[in-house]
Amino acid sequence: MDQFIYVPPNPQDTNLMRLAKKHGVETIEELYKRADSDQEWFWPAVIEDCGIRFDVPFRQLVEDKDGIPWSRWFVDGRINITKNCVENHKDSSAPAIKFEREDGTAGALSFSELDRMTGKMAGSLLKLGIKKGDRIGIYMPPNPESIISLYSIMRIGAVAVPIFSGYGTDAVSTRIEDAGIKFLFSLSKYSRKGKLVNVRKTLEALDGVKLILIHPEREDELDFYRLMEEGEYTSSTDTDSEDPALMLYTSGTTGKPKGTVHVHGGSFINIAKEVRYYMDMTSRDTLFWISDLGWMMGPWSIIGANALGGSIFVYDGAVDFPDSNRLWNLISSHDVTLLGVSPSLVRTLKSRGIRKPLKGIRLFGSTGEPWDEDSWLWLFRDLGQGKVPIANVSGGTDIIGCFLASTAAIPLMPRCLYRGLGMNVSVLNENGEEVYDQVGYLVAGKHCPSMTRGIWQNEDKYLETYWSKFPGYWIQGDWAKMTRDGYFFLFGRSDDVLKVAGKRLGPNEVENLAMTVEGVTEAAVAGIPDNIKGESVLVFYTGTNTDRTRDNIREAVVNGLGKSFAPKYVIWLPQLPKTRNGKIMRRVVRSAFLNMDTGDLSNMEDTGVIDYIKEVGMLYDN
Repeated sequence: MDQFIYVPPNPQDTNLMRLAKKHGVETIEELYKRADSDQEWFWPAVIEDCGIRFDVPFRQLVEDKDGIPWSRWFVDGRINITKNCVENHKDSSAPAIKFEREDGTAGALSFSELDRMTGKMAGSLLKLGIKKGDRIGIYMPPNPESIISLYSIMRIGAVAVPIFSGYGTDAVSTRIEDAGIKFLFSLSKYSRKGKLVNVRKTLEALDGVKLILIHPEREDELDFYRLMEEGEYTSSTDTDSEDPALMLYTSGTTGKPKGTVHVHGGSFINIAKEVRYYMDMTSRDTLFWISDLGWMMGPWSIIGANALGGSIFVYDGAVDFPDSNRLWNLISSHDVTLLGVSPSLVRTLKSRGIRKPLKGIRLFGSTGEPWDEDSWLWLFRDLGQGKVPIANVSGGTDIIGCFLASTAAIPLMPRCLYRGLGMNVSVLNENGEEVYDQVGYLVAGKHCPSMTRGIWQNEDKYLETYWSKFPGYWIQGDWAKMTRDGYFFLFGRSDDVLKVAGKRLGPNEVENLAMTVEGVTEAAVAGIPDNIKGESVLVFYTGTNTDRTRDNIREAVVNGLGKSFAPKYVIWLPQLPKTRNGKIMRRVVRSAFLNMDTGDLSNMEDTGVIDYIKEVGMLYDN
């Protein structure tokens, strides 16, 4: 399907078009073209429109005297994220945070209360000897305390290092050691899906880190609430636009996790831009992005919502516990208007036959992986009743933002994205030539404000990962196709690409076809060695385990792509290997099937299926 099925009824009422009209720009196309070509106009316009305040104005927008990869933004400007998100709203009684815990406990914190709490916690952190630039960890599920921790750390100029709350000892220890974390905000236990998550077991195995805990149990542990109540109220410290504020670890499937560094200026301004124009957020909205503080979308949604004077909703449990009605109840109980989901969650709900609309939601956000067409349509038609636009965004931890995003201001077709506003995105072929209507490498043609300021303690890895393939271009690592009218479609990671009989193929192209088959819930595609073709297509799927389903998958691929791409094997799995934030781990599937090293699995939701795949692989000639 390539026709528009959603045309915005009132695009002029969106934040995006209000920005355009304010500057005499008449069309979306003209706005995006000007944003890419005239950075000196665009970024100051965003700053003014989003109400962002510098304590000291910047003297130069961007400086690249050390080379494009090391560009500095908003040069010599002084700005602090917490001051903009919290302290500048301290006289407001509006809710900054709404929350519910899995046990049903619920509440809200106003901006005024949040300012007092983060100000007093900041005072306690300074008294503990924490200094500007020190890295402080946060290892908690999404809750008010994790947000207070985040803002308190940045308030004093220290660097917040959120760690996914579902990680085990090895993954947490690796990040603590790599970042040099000396203090860690955490808790001893919490409930998820009605079961006790014993965080204490992980905490006891950590060395060289001082714990700040909710309800501490030992004398050498610091009491979170006592620090928050007894600290001396401290205003936000003076920070340079290039001072680090956040360190986020990428979730690769092989090798050591990479610490990406994000700053008070460029990273913050880009986040505010995206939440305002992609999510169309206003101060009247409540944003709920189903994520974790350890994933990019956690800090992104929190910082973006509060920067614009709106509310963030957080929930520490599973949105389908005790049943799928929980999500609907959370939305209605807390007046959520903007909902961020992953395609994996949508596929799960769809597989349960749910067709109940999500009332009160005026815009869906989505990210995490490429969509399949049926699931996108189910979200749009069944949960959104054909009226709610889907802001499909795609970027990464390394830019704490989005290179691509559909919005409420543009016509939509299934699975589509649109070019990122002011991000200078394009698609290049293997020769570095810009191509349309062909699958190629997603790149940025200029440095952008939110790009990581390197990989922590590994300058060479940073240059190799992002700047080496096409000189002067940031390569994002996604396999994409763009049209001449500004739309994009994703086909998975470019390092997952298959090359069958000399023809390059994105795995998502095959997965989309497999997903059209009745009885298929999810699919993962990888390439395996082939003596004749170089690589052959391997399809794993979940759903109905029958020969007929496998035959139908094979037929769907052949009909859609041609005989040369006919899958060599179609194999049923009880579940697909995924990261804890729902991304399918295709390289792990391939490695396990071929009995190769599967690499770092610390980010994997459930490793049990790996042994199953290895056993299956031994039954086939590969």
